[in-house]
Amino acid sequence: MLLPLRYWWVNQKQTHRHEIAGGYLWSPKRRADGARNQFYENMKEVAPGDRVFSYWEGHVRAMGTVSSFGYDAPKPEEFGDAGRNWSVIGYRADVQYFPLDVPLAPREAWSRIQPLLPAKYAPLNSASGKGLQSVYLAELPDALGLVLEDLLADCGNRLILHDARGLLLASSEEVERTRWEEEEVRRLATATSDRTERDALVKARRGQGVFRQNVARLELRCRITRVANPTYLIASHIKPWRHASNQERLSGDNGLLLAPQADFLFDRGFISFADGRVLVSAVAHEKSLVKLGLDPDHPPEVGHFSDAQERFLDFHRAEIFRSAASNAPAQRSRSTTR
Repeated sequence: MLLPLRYWWVNQKQTHRHEIAGGYLWSPKRRADGARNQFYENMKEVAPGDRVFSYWEGHVRAMGTVSSFGYDAPKPEEFGDAGRNWSVIGYRADVQYFPLDVPLAPREAWSRIQPLLPAKYAPLNSASGKGLQSVYLAELPDALGLVLEDLLADCGNRLILHDARGLLLASSEEVERTRWEEEEVRRLATATSDRTERDALVKARRGQGVFRQNVARLELRCRITRVANPTYLIASHIKPWRHASNQERLSGDNGLLLAPQADFLFDRGFISFADGRVLVSAVAHEKSLVKLGLDPDHPPEVGHFSDAQERFLDFHRAEIFRSAASNAPAQRSRSTTR
């Protein structure tokens, strides 16, 4: 089953040249005051095949197809002083962009665009038609997305729309994650004078050593598959190593023993846990989940978590789980978020 594509509008402003050239979207996770922002949270809902309209300097000047899910990534170095108050760690999604030969000024087709703007979280001022400074990534109604495609084509643009729905495309996620964590390992080599502690932290990055031993004292089997043989289980951080303090990186409360397929889904944010149940992301591909041993229609009971584990799971649901919608177990179909 192909996931229904969604349309997104991105106000790129000062970062457009870096994002277009680099083939990505990037946002911080919080506003400068630490509060959540729906336009950043939307980065957890994009999926391969979605369409993006890129707007800066008063015009839609590029269009693209999303080619990855959103994932954790550090602020791009090429941003320089742009967004100096943004958090160091944010969300990134890969995009196949193409520039438009004839940019589109929304005001030139305002009679068709304005009535279709979403009542909440619109990317343009409903009166002036100008881009809103506070908006980064906004979801558009299907009707508006289709109208924008027609308007761009009518201007003389040849729309190059890749169909990436349902495909597992090569993503920068693993490259970014490895580079990011290896930089932290190098930092540890100079900042941590205790060699024993340093070695333990480096091994913890791979789910080994003291961290695995600490997790195994609390977790006896995979919460999803019920496999108990430790040979077939991975010690997985709940609050990822890249986000955790040194103490959290070694804490047994910050870990689960998971079968490889469950570790992959949990680490990438396609699943999480709450109230003894499995939460399935709204962007997860159901048939793939079934092949990996998880039936979204009959998720397994996963049992009780300690208070300390629950605190780490709060972080996972808020920051890693790929959904900006309700965390209720029923929220698993992308169509339910429309």
